[in-house]
Amino acid sequence: MGIRLIRKMGLTGVMCFVMAVGFANINDVIDDIASCIRGGNTKELSKYFSSTVSMTLLNDEGIYSRVQAEIILRDFFSKNAPTGVKIAHRLDSNPNFRYVVLNLETSKDTFRVSYKLTNNDNAFQVTEFRIEPIY
Repeated sequence: MGIRLIRKMGLTGVMCFVMAVGFANINDVIDDIASCIRGGNTKELSKYFSSTVSMTLLNDEGIYSRVQAEIILRDFFSKNAPTGVKIAHRLDSNPNFRYVVLNLETSKDTFRVSYKLTNNDNAFQVTEFRIEPIY
């Protein structure tokens, strides 16, 4: 009886560990993207983009390839050097969808950044990205 209990406890422990690692990876993606934005690192940020990204940057919007989106963001960050990022809201309870809102402080102004991540082949990719001024 004791061995069966230990085996059941072991299986439960392993299952909890696997779930915890899965949730840690979800949070890592959100935090990694926020870190890229904080550093203005568009090259690393673009690695999280899907092949096409619906993007709104101030008053311009469109659907861009990963490379085009990186170039547009690089130009934005060269004019607005990030000085701080704070996660204002995160929706991460759905296994196939994530939504994050950040407050981005730059050398010139403060912006609201929001992005949507969709699960694609067990990897979350940014499918929508917005940068809007906070009035």
